[in-house]
Amino acid sequence: MKDGKTMKFHDIYQNVFFRFLDLLRGRKTISRLKYLRQSQHWDRDHLERWQLERLNALLYQARNYSPYYANTLSGNVLPLKSLSEIQDLPILRKENIRNNLETIRCANIPGKRLELSRTGGSTGEPTRYYLDKKGMDWNRGTVYRSAEWAGAFLGESTMQMTGSHYDLDEFDKLKWKVIFFLQRYFDCPVAMVNDEILRKYYLKMLQRKPTSIWGYASGIFLFSLFIERNYPGANLDFIRCLITSSETLLPHQREKIEHVFGEGKVYDHYGSREMYLASECKAHDGYHIHSEVILLEVVDEDGRWKKPGELVGILVTDLSNEAFPFMRYEIGDVGMILPTDSACSCGVTLPRLGKVEGRIADVVTLRDRMLTVPNFATMLSDVPGVAAYQIVQDALDELVLNIVKGADFTDKTESYLKYAMGQLCGDISVRIDYKDEIEVPKSGKRRYVISSVAKSYL
Repeated sequence: MKDGKTMKFHDIYQNVFFRFLDLLRGRKTISRLKYLRQSQHWDRDHLERWQLERLNALLYQARNYSPYYANTLSGNVLPLKSLSEIQDLPILRKENIRNNLETIRCANIPGKRLELSRTGGSTGEPTRYYLDKKGMDWNRGTVYRSAEWAGAFLGESTMQMTGSHYDLDEFDKLKWKVIFFLQRYFDCPVAMVNDEILRKYYLKMLQRKPTSIWGYASGIFLFSLFIERNYPGANLDFIRCLITSSETLLPHQREKIEHVFGEGKVYDHYGSREMYLASECKAHDGYHIHSEVILLEVVDEDGRWKKPGELVGILVTDLSNEAFPFMRYEIGDVGMILPTDSACSCGVTLPRLGKVEGRIADVVTLRDRMLTVPNFATMLSDVPGVAAYQIVQDALDELVLNIVKGADFTDKTESYLKYAMGQLCGDISVRIDYKDEIEVPKSGKRRYVISSVAKSYL
């Protein structure tokens, strides 16, 4: 709950300062956020009418202006009369995107509205795609709304514990420094950490006193372990919430983080670089799906809907990306929808995911450093010729890099992989094994970084 003084500060920051930033960047983030604050209380009929209207508009856009969809949707009758008819549409998989990047693009959208991006590689299958800058405002709006559910607000000091920015050019580094400064974020990368680095982060946290910490689950978990070992009983009441994302938050990680920072302070978010999907609220009873912006389905192997309560595959349609339509996109995770008649005590009426599984990874533990998943995901997600990867560690000084070769794989690709792994991991043995495929267990939990060593050290 915000008091009057805090509310006044937030209102001024959002309605004056952040709106000015939106104006400079040609964005509508605050307008979208205000709309989403209202739409989160829609009844089911209102929400489904909104989704169907936006879905049909996206389908016409795709069929008329995307060569890929002109072909794949040629046999479908439009407009759809109900959301259930989406089951008759084709599924979009990562290999479809990799093989049809330019033909999926809609020709009527100017290039300046497109932003070439890539998946974080967190499923072990890196993929390039295009973002629609206009649609990104809706996506960012859901991010800020999720933060408000956790008790964090725009304008408050925020500690960000995500990946490193070594893959950005100098202009992007400067741009993000300016953005972080204006948004009162301070960056504490956790791609590679040791006690010396974590101690600097701890002292910086005490100095800046952020109200929230955002970051990768594994990074915040390692930070919590460090604090418990070196500063037991530290007073961290100024931290109102810790928001984890980009990785599956495991039960023992949540337990440890809350032991150090306070019970009930962890809020897990589910999403990817492609789109923001669902977030925990104060009830901590499932993940509210951002259903005004995305249409999420839980389906069987044939793409047919499954009943609430069953743990099955997830398909996502981004209702805001008109430039590069993601429709029935197979994100690579499995999840379970909660029954629609089970209302959440927080008052938000959006549908909820009860459980999400899929992207599981360990921390690689070496003698002088610990490497979290973002390091490998960033390093490997943009390498030509790497279709899929997996890292396996069975000894403190040894790593195995399993690679599925893509069409662009060359001798230079192998040389780069050896060089990059050497730079990242130091003086250890790294062996590259080539595979026809990376096996996915029946559970659907993709293990793209596996370390039997980590359990002995964490």
